Amino acid sequence: MVKLVLWAFFLLPWISLLFLKKSAIRRYMPVALFATVINTIIYQIAWTYDWWKYKETLFSWDKVAQIHTVYGVFLVGTIWIFYFTFRKFWIYIIVNLIVDSIYSFGFRALWKQLKITTTGGNLSPIEGVLIMTIIAITLYIYQMWQEGLIGRENEN
Repeated sequence: MVKLVLWAFFLLPWISLLFLKKSAIRRYMPVALFATVINTIIYQIAWTYDWWKYKETLFSWDKVAQIHTVYGVFLVGTIWIFYFTFRKFWIYIIVNLIVDSIYSFGFRALWKQLKITTTGGNLSPIEGVLIMTIIAITLYIYQMWQEGLIGRENEN
């Protein structure tokens, strides 16, 4: 059962990309990959500071940065969120707050109940939402930069 949930969190987001235009995937893949790098670093920090620990993973080597979240639902979720909300900053923030709250208050509790993560950990759900909100703002700025909306120099 637990492995099925983990595989679903990894595979279903990737399958969902079949319903998205290829141009949108190309447009938002750089920010999604940047999000993956940031999330990998955050997961390494979390491991070091005992914010959470994964007991159950897809593979024996993904104890720190889990495949099912970092390279599944977070990566693909970033593409979908940007697809629907980019250039609408406040909607983007609200959507991220909702999604991050569902993850922090809902799925983290589910992970503990299914014994995917340890019951300990010293990161509260509010702190998790705060960290994810800071990441979301960073990603939005990055996407603006990618599209030439900031940092463009005069070409005179």
